Amino acid sequence: MAFAVLEYGAECWLLPGWKQCGAGGGMGYVSWLGVALIILGEGIRKTGMVTARSNFTHNIRVQQSDAHSLVTHGIYRYIRHPGYLGWYVWCIGTQVLLCNPASCVAFAVVAWRFFRGRIQYEEYFLRRFFGAEYDEYAARTPTWIPLIP
Repeated sequence: MAFAVLEYGAECWLLPGWKQCGAGGGMGYVSWLGVALIILGEGIRKTGMVTARSNFTHNIRVQQSDAHSLVTHGIYRYIRHPGYLGWYVWCIGTQVLLCNPASCVAFAVVAWRFFRGRIQYEEYFLRRFFGAEYDEYAARTPTWIPLIP
C-alpha cells in the first residue's frame, strides 16, 4: 500500500494531467472504471458472505463441524470462491481508480499469488470434508481468478 501511495504522489506531481490532479481536474474514464471494479468486487464478496452465512469465515477451517455444509447455491453456483474473487477485483480496482499502472500490476500479481496458495490450502480441506461432492462442484464451478481453475 505504501508503494501505491508513493506511486500516486509521484505520478500526480510528475504527470498531473494524467492523474487529473491539477486544477479543474476530475475523474476520468479510467478512474470511473476503477470505481466500477471496486463496487463489483465488493458486491461479489458481500454476496458470497451473505449466501454462505455461518459457512463463511476468514479463517480456513481445518476441522469440519456438524454445522459446516458445502454451499453450492446462489453466487456459489457460478463462482467457487466469491470472497476471494471479490477481494481480487476490489484490490485491482483501487489501483485503477488511482490510475496507478505499476501498482495495478503489482497488486494483481501479489494478490494472485496469495489466493493461489490460499485456495489450494482451503480446497485440500474441503476435499477431505466433502469428498466427491466437492470434486464435482469444483469441476463445474470456476474461480474466475486468472490461471486458478
